[in-house]
Amino acid sequence: MTSCKPAPAADTDRVPTTFEERNTWWVAILVPATTLAYCAVVIPRLWSRPAAEVAWVTPMLWAIGVTFVGTILGSIVSAMVARDSHTESDVRDKQIVRHGDRIAQGVMAFGAAAVLVLAMVRADQFWIGNVLFLIGAVGTTWGAIAKIRAYRGAFHG
Repeated sequence: MTSCKPAPAADTDRVPTTFEERNTWWVAILVPATTLAYCAVVIPRLWSRPAAEVAWVTPMLWAIGVTFVGTILGSIVSAMVARDSHTESDVRDKQIVRHGDRIAQGVMAFGAAAVLVLAMVRADQFWIGNVLFLIGAVGTTWGAIAKIRAYRGAFHG
């Protein structure tokens, strides 16, 4: 006896990608990429000299600047590519953004506490700046991943 299983449904039920989702993808790609590039520049310097002597400010500003400009350019490109499709934000978009932002804020609150402890023990500026930078990158990335998962169906409001 053979069972008659229905054919898998076509993936036509997907909600169109909104402007907010496309921007989230840019952030999810750019933040880890620029953070890794920053680490690739700074960590070898840390191996060869004390933290107080490591030049880290300029590479960090470059990483932040590239992320900022890249996100803006990505938004412009995404808007131009999808200008004919339905991409307005809706209630679901707003709920997903809030969900991802809450996750990012939780990570960053932990990071703020870590930075406060470093300041209290008078840690070198290198460590304070880098912990703050890395926690911001991790929080932003985790928030973006949570948003992407929600857009892909793992969010129930």
